[in-house]
Order: sequence, then structure tokens, then C-alpha cells
Amino acid sequence: MRLFRTKPKPLIGLDMGSSSLRWVELARDDKCGLVLERCVVEPLQAGWIVAGHIEQFDEVAAALRRLFKASGSTARDVALAMPDSAVITTKIVLPSDLGEAELLHHVESEVDRLSDRPLADMSIDYTVKGRAQASEQPGEVEVLITAASQEKVQDRLGLAESAGLTPVVVDVETPAAMLAVRQLISVRLRALMDPVALIQVGTEGASLHVTHQGEIVHAAHLHLGGARLTELIAQAYGLDESDAEAQKCSESLPDDYSQTVLQPFIKKLADGLVSDLDVFLSTSGQKIDTVYLSGGSSVLSGLQDEINRRTFSDCVLTDPFSGMLVGKAVNKSAFQYSARAGMLTACGLALRRFHGSC
Repeated sequence: MRLFRTKPKPLIGLDMGSSSLRWVELARDDKCGLVLERCVVEPLQAGWIVAGHIEQFDEVAAALRRLFKASGSTARDVALAMPDSAVITTKIVLPSDLGEAELLHHVESEVDRLSDRPLADMSIDYTVKGRAQASEQPGEVEVLITAASQEKVQDRLGLAESAGLTPVVVDVETPAAMLAVRQLISVRLRALMDPVALIQVGTEGASLHVTHQGEIVHAAHLHLGGARLTELIAQAYGLDESDAEAQKCSESLPDDYSQTVLQPFIKKLADGLVSDLDVFLSTSGQKIDTVYLSGGSSVLSGLQDEINRRTFSDCVLTDPFSGMLVGKAVNKSAFQYSARAGMLTACGLALRRFHGSC
């Protein structure tokens, strides 16, 4: 028995999205319950981060410094996430008796095969997951490989360092979000083994991921292109995009907005997501009881009901801080659900602080 536990060092979960930077810090109380210590958002202007790529480094760096100051935090260690679109993720099956050099050779060969960049330009990580369940050969293991261009990894590391932060974890957005989803499932006292669907809806597009036994077994992305909600509002009412966004946020759009723009947009969005989920269900023969809906645009009126109706599943709007105590440093009055809904990835990154503890 351990009479004294060493507390994990404070860790910042920092999610760099296209519309904002999101900062989350978590702690544990004496009973090992989670405490939300800090949660801060800094908005970004359109075009500063596009499809996960940092287009305006200096402007985003200045925004991160403002965020750091606003947080009031003394922590320096930070967990970051690479966007899914910038990462190669794959699995290979190898003999379990390979030496480290042989294992690395196979991993690099697979990355070289899948990437259009020279191997020397790639950052590579891999994990031996254990015995390959699907293999008919004894003594084989499954190896999970993750790779991204060094340039894109360095962009994120450089941003953190420019604000005086120390990157200690570089994750991928969806696995980080899924870590927060597993925390939510445990709060709801649901089984972790059942297939779970996560839908994330952002300003540039939406994604669908299905996990089973902790592994992502299906992924799909829906890019909105010229059909983003703000663009549709601007087109419908003859506004420029900045005015359309301002009116959307202040809920001061014309009376026919819901029928003319919003509901057709939600139907199209739900059509794309649910049709892809249907393909997975028909090919896998599995059933999904719960769909977790997250992201800054997940609170659009009618989206939850439309997915519920189309999937016959329990569609849950995710609050990543459900079941947590809220610390004194969190501004509760300004912390609305629409803000919390976009914090799933940042929360998952912050949960890396407790990997292997409690």
C-alpha cells in the first residue's frame, strides 16, 4: 500500500482550433475526484489557423501570450494536439521477437510507404499494443504508428515555447477527445467496452469517430467548404462574413433565419454524418447506443434532435466537465455551455496529467 502519493506536476491542456485557443487545467481532490482549476478561451481571427495549419504564426503567438496571462496560471508544462488531418495513423502486425532496431526499421518502412514526404522530414512515434488479436500466427504483436511532418510539429512546439511554455506531450486531437469521452462515460456509469460514436462539429467541418474497446475503428470527416453556416447567412442576407458572424453570435438575425438558413444547414450536416455512420453499422453489424455530440457548433438548435431521430441512438450533448468540482479561479458566470462544448480536446489533453494515477 502506498501511504503517500506523489502528485503529478500541473499540466496545461492546450487546444489550438481555427476559431480559438482553449486552455484547461485539472487537479484531483482528496478522494481522487477531478477538479476543474482553470478554463480560458482566447478567440482567433479567421485565417490565422486554417485546417489545422498555422498561417499567421506571430498573431497566434500573441494570442497565446494573452491567454497565458488571462489564465493566471503558474504552470508551464503543456500538452498539445496535432490535427487529425496532419497525422498518419496506422497499425502493423510484426513478430514479437524482433529487436528494437528491426522493429524501428519496419515502422519507418511503413511510414515511408504511406507518406509523400522524405522520411527524414517526419516525426515518428510507435507503441507496441500487445498480442495481435486478429492474427492467426502465434507470437505476433500489433504496433500502432503515428507520424507527422516535423515542420507542423515544430510549429506547435514553437508557439508554446514563444509563450514561455514547455511542451511535454504531443497528442492527436481525436485520441485526446476520446480520453475525455471515456471520462464522461465513467461519470454516466456506462460500460467502456461498447462501441461509442463521437461527432465533433466545428466552424470548418465535422467529424465522426467510432471507438470499440478503446480503439478507433471508424473515422470520417465532412468538410463544409462553401457551405459553412456563416457563409450561408452572409449569402442569404447580403452581409459580409464578419457582420454575419456578429449577428449569429448576438442572435439578432432576421425572423426567418431558422427556417431559411439554419434548418436546411442542419439537415445537410446530419445527412452527411448519419449516412456515414449507417455505412459503418451495416458493414460491422454492431449497434451504437450513445452518440456524443461536441464542438463549438454542436449547440445549434435542432442538431441534437435531428441526429437522435436519424440514428435511433441516445444523442448526448457533451459537457467535458460533467461530474467535476469547479475551482475558485473559474469564472462560472461567464462559463456557458456553448463554451464548454468546445473544450473536449483541451480537457482530454489536460487529463494526460493523471495517466497511470488514481
